[in-house]
Amino acid sequence: MKRIEEVSPKVTPELYSKIYEFWSNNVNSEKIYGSLVTNSERGSEQYFQELESQRYRSHRHLLPWIHSMKPGKTVLEIGCGIGLDSYQLVKHGMKLTAIDLTNIAIEIASSRFKASNIEGNFFIGDATSLQFDDNSFDYVYSFGVLHHVQDTEKAIIEVYRVLKQGGIAKVMLYNLHSLNELIHRLTLTPFEDKNELCPVVRRFSKKEASRLFYKFNRIDIKKDFVYGEGYGRLFKYTPLWLYKKLSSIAGWHLMITAYK
Repeated sequence: MKRIEEVSPKVTPELYSKIYEFWSNNVNSEKIYGSLVTNSERGSEQYFQELESQRYRSHRHLLPWIHSMKPGKTVLEIGCGIGLDSYQLVKHGMKLTAIDLTNIAIEIASSRFKASNIEGNFFIGDATSLQFDDNSFDYVYSFGVLHHVQDTEKAIIEVYRVLKQGGIAKVMLYNLHSLNELIHRLTLTPFEDKNELCPVVRRFSKKEASRLFYKFNRIDIKKDFVYGEGYGRLFKYTPLWLYKKLSSIAGWHLMITAYK
C-alpha cells in the first residue's frame, strides 16, 4: 500500500464522495497527526479557544495575512472548516460569507457565530461549482483547502468568476519543492493523518501555481511555514530569524495573492 498521497491525483466521478467522507470523519484542526488538540466539548467556547491557540501559535504567518485585507469589504471564504479563520475575518471587520463541503463543519462554525451573536453567512458548497453570482465579492480567501478539492484548476477559475473586478484572491496551496514534502517522502508518512491517506493532497511548484491563476492580472507568491508544531522541539527551538529564512526557501505554504 502506498503510504504517501499522489502529487496530482486524477479527477474521477467518485472522488467527491471520498473527499466528503474523509473531511467529515477528520474534522479540520481537531487533531495533529492523530493526536487531539483539545479534549473540550466540541463546539464549546473552550474548544474554539484551544484550537485557535494552537492554530495561530503554529501558523504565525496567518493572522498577518488576514489583517492585510481591508476591513469593511466583502469576503468569501472557501473551505471554512469549523470557522477559526472565519471568526478572525469578522473580528477584523470583514463582511463574511463562508462555505464548506461538509455539513459537520458548517454546523460547528455557524453555531459559534450564533452563540456569540456575530454576523456571518455559512453555506454548504462545492469549491468547483460555487453558488454565487459573477463579480460578487471584494475578496476570496482560502487557506489550505483548494489543494484538497477534486479539481483545483476548476476551483480557481470559480474564484476568479465570483471576484469583483479589482478584487483580490488570497489562497494558500501546498508547495511541492518544500522541506515538508521531502520529509514525508523519506518517512512515507501521509500528509493529513498518520494512519490514513487523504483522497486529494495536491502539491504545486511555484511555476505550476502561477499557471493556475493565469486569468488574473497580477500574482504574488511567497513561501512560508517551513514546519509547524507537528515537528515538536524542532519548531519550538528554531530561532525566529532562522525559521523565517528557511520558510522563504523551503516553506510548505505557497501564499498566493492574486489580483483580478
